[in-house]
Amino acid sequence: MKKILAAAAVLLLGIGAWSAWTVRRHLRHSAQRATVPHAMMFDEDAPREIVPSVSLQVNEELAATVPAGTPLWFTVGINNAAAINELSAAQALATRLAHIAKDAPDRRRLQTDYDRRSRPATIALGDAARPWTEAVQLLMRDAQGGERALTIPVRRMGDPAGVVALDAYSSARANFGVAEADAPPGIYSVVACLGLTGSWHGRACSPPVRLTVEARPPSLAPDRQSVVDRRSGRFALIARDAGGLEQAGRKLIAADAGDVEGHMYMGEARYLQSRWTDALAEFATARNGFRRSHPGAGEPPRFLDVRISQILNRLDAGQ
Repeated sequence: MKKILAAAAVLLLGIGAWSAWTVRRHLRHSAQRATVPHAMMFDEDAPREIVPSVSLQVNEELAATVPAGTPLWFTVGINNAAAINELSAAQALATRLAHIAKDAPDRRRLQTDYDRRSRPATIALGDAARPWTEAVQLLMRDAQGGERALTIPVRRMGDPAGVVALDAYSSARANFGVAEADAPPGIYSVVACLGLTGSWHGRACSPPVRLTVEARPPSLAPDRQSVVDRRSGRFALIARDAGGLEQAGRKLIAADAGDVEGHMYMGEARYLQSRWTDALAEFATARNGFRRSHPGAGEPPRFLDVRISQILNRLDAGQ
């Protein structure tokens, strides 16, 4: 069991490494990319409420332009940044306590404050009857701050954990998307709000992201078509959709026989179909192509190495 858990952890790290590489290489406006909500240090004497922090990305950016009829997905991240603030405050209080006399007038108050803030509350999201993702709302916000439900029909992608305990060191993430965005052309300001779930009985919302929907022309220039095909592959990878992965992979390879992402998507499609020999050939081609394109790189994206190792183990076991 420990070996299985270790392999799973390596795989998740590998997927993250591959994702980071593909995003850096192919998506524009990287400087605008969203980050996970982070803690901000306040006066250690100021009271804090332990509330979840919510972040939102659209197609892995803070602002994205999407032609109608192409993939669109929103990534909702939740963490307990307030708990991080409390631990930071506790550390500052510990420093003060170390430098004041034991009989100082403020010592008891500071010690009580330290004891409380060094053990910030955990926020429980979801329960056995209702996963936390059902408490997420995607809303369109107008210039006056008014909100209404997002009119683009999106569904949850993948299978994120339905119950999460958020302490200072944990977070949760879920993707909601649609393979072909169906929305009138225009600019949309979208927020994600987390309602009642688990031990959380309030409402917390993300900063807005900017979505621009364009009317899709009858045909796209080759460079824009490549962006759409890569976005389709990324969408299918998140959704674990073998058919979508194969379709995107074939299009990318048709445009460039050595396209690294195209072969990676084809390999993942075959992997999900348990076609180990075909998957191995595609992943090996992707890895060799990466090495040719990036001769100075120390190693290829770990995702490729992990997948190749997993397949070889299966073949050795006679599967």
